[in-house]
Amino acid sequence: MSARPSTARLGCGFILLVVVVSCTLLALNGLIVLNVLESVQGSLPLLFRQQRWMQAYVFLGPVLMLVVQWWAYDVAIDWLWPMRQTTARKD
Repeated sequence: MSARPSTARLGCGFILLVVVVSCTLLALNGLIVLNVLESVQGSLPLLFRQQRWMQAYVFLGPVLMLVVQWWAYDVAIDWLWPMRQTTARKD
């Protein structure tokens, strides 16, 4: 059996890249959520305009968007570069 190089991303460089991209996306998502809340706040029912609900939107909105963005990235990578199936040969 021959050893094939792994396509896994390991190491400090990859982890640092993921952290930087995640922080950047969280900051951008936070700005998007704040802008959306600012524009729709007047049309929300009184219950959902309370301080605690607004804080929940501002905290959870960017985090949920980040999860969706990483999921979409993962699906796109799987679609664009599918893993090649390796078959073990019998000697």
